[in-house]
Amino acid sequence: MGTLRTLLALTTVSAALFFAGEHKQLLGPRDPIAADGSLQAGRALTISELKPVAERPMSDLDDPSKFEERFSKSPVEQVRNAILEFEPPGPAICEPDRRAQIIAAIQNYYSTKKYLNTEFHFRGPRASRFIDEAWTTPKDRQIEAFVRQLLERGYLRAREISPQDHSFLLDAFRTNACSRP
Repeated sequence: MGTLRTLLALTTVSAALFFAGEHKQLLGPRDPIAADGSLQAGRALTISELKPVAERPMSDLDDPSKFEERFSKSPVEQVRNAILEFEPPGPAICEPDRRAQIIAAIQNYYSTKKYLNTEFHFRGPRASRFIDEAWTTPKDRQIEAFVRQLLERGYLRAREISPQDHSFLLDAFRTNACSRP
């Protein structure tokens, strides 16, 4: 019986010495969780042992310095100028390559405008007012007039510019200016 106690005490002491030198560590996302029998999971830190992370203060999305900087870094001027270089409309618009370029430029302009409008309206009231004013420049009015002119004269159809636009139903009654004799 004494040898059994001695053996048990010796086993307990050796186990304590064996596991005492281990320290717990954070597991990486690709570290095995003891699938290979390495006992790695037993040495991982648990949620209760992690130090709480101080919450970062949320940045003010409606801060003029932030959204004005964001707007200045956007490609707005580039997409505006890409359309205005096609003005005024003429017979060159009927060339397939030129026509595809105009359609791509107009689609890019309106998608950029829609994306930025959505982003800035999400930011807050000051950013919403800013973006609404930012899209009312003389260049934007010139682009709107140019696109309207292309649509009214039949050089383009509304569905070519914006596939989600259902005004293409009206195009069925118009002729295509590029196919006129």
